[in-house]
Amino acid sequence: MSLKFCPTCGEKLEDDSKFCMSCGADLKTQTQTPGSVPVQKISAKKTVTPEGVVYADFWPRFWAIVLDGIIIGIIGSSISWMIFPYNIIDPWGVAFNWLNNLISYIIGFIYFWGLESYNNGQTLGKMAMKLRTVDSNTFLVADPGKNAINSLAKPSGLLILDLIIGLISNSGDPQKRIRILQSISETAVIVVK
Repeated sequence: MSLKFCPTCGEKLEDDSKFCMSCGADLKTQTQTPGSVPVQKISAKKTVTPEGVVYADFWPRFWAIVLDGIIIGIIGSSISWMIFPYNIIDPWGVAFNWLNNLISYIIGFIYFWGLESYNNGQTLGKMAMKLRTVDSNTFLVADPGKNAINSLAKPSGLLILDLIIGLISNSGDPQKRIRILQSISETAVIVVK
């Protein structure tokens, strides 16, 4: 019999779930007896340390952001070309380059923020690499405010600075937060099983 509710946090589960999407608990070896009452749901402010959570390493995260960057570049360039077909007016793109960068940044921010807030913590790149961004205290999908802070530098060149400062200040972090904005937003990237 498949579980209907998570035995750790009480969240309703999808059919044949291998882990809880809410708290990350491993469900492969657990069964629910008929008539059992679900556990009371844990408050979002309470710290949860679910068994089996694996924090993502650098390289899968790197490839996820490369895939996301390609997607954002294609979408941003297409939209900016439709709005300002500068290739006809300015074939070298000098006059409208700043506008293209601004449009790409806005699209990138909306892409990261929107998908990580409303798509179970996953962008398309993270889905491909089987990763997701979660609140580092609750392991639930981070709220939109935290995801907004986390997404500020992702669609720009400031990501490199964010990464360098994060690697220096977060060395030895057990949650493997490699960017400073992850620490500020209290988010972490975990592996989806």
